[in-house]
Amino acid sequence: MTGQPPNRWDERYDHPRFFYGEEPNAFLASRLTGLPPGTALFLAEGEGRNAVHAAGLGHRVLAVDSSAVGRRKALELAQRRGVTLEYRCADVLADDWAVDPWEGRPWDLIVLCFAHLAPDDAAAMHARAVAALAPGGRVILNSFSKAQLGRPSGGPPRLDWLHDLAELKAQFAALDLEHALEREVELGEGVGHRGAAMVIEIVASRRPQTA
Repeated sequence: MTGQPPNRWDERYDHPRFFYGEEPNAFLASRLTGLPPGTALFLAEGEGRNAVHAAGLGHRVLAVDSSAVGRRKALELAQRRGVTLEYRCADVLADDWAVDPWEGRPWDLIVLCFAHLAPDDAAAMHARAVAALAPGGRVILNSFSKAQLGRPSGGPPRLDWLHDLAELKAQFAALDLEHALEREVELGEGVGHRGAAMVIEIVASRRPQTA
């Protein structure tokens, strides 16, 4: 969630409550269940609800987001939950997150949960995510589709910032698509995502290396 000062995400998050709640996105949580722990990158992570959940499952987590307020709240939530994570306050488009900061290797898991950017920026971020994925690793994406425009349940109010399933399939075509679906769901994520919403769900993996 990038921006130039004053950071609109800082302004949105600067409140005692968590704008999108403290619990993980339901689709993401369902896909993390049973997934072996590994290195996990969370892009445009905001207040940290999803990253903290993954850390609680044993993943070694780096979150990247431009909001200093989001970082502070994410680390406070992690402390309350008794888990640790790295959180880099940086522009997801400019930051070098190609490899993990611990062993310097590609990622086992990359998560993009409602990470909406301008079309060219989004395509570039998705291409970088594909390149940064380790063999056997997965990308999990959940976002608002173009059919969400005008609904009060969340998402950017611009059609070009919303996603198209066919375009996302093309952007992740170098990976094996395990799940790619547009559907209506009922969101109950804080005050920011609430009500019936049209979303796109993507799970894509890189084939393990063969001997």
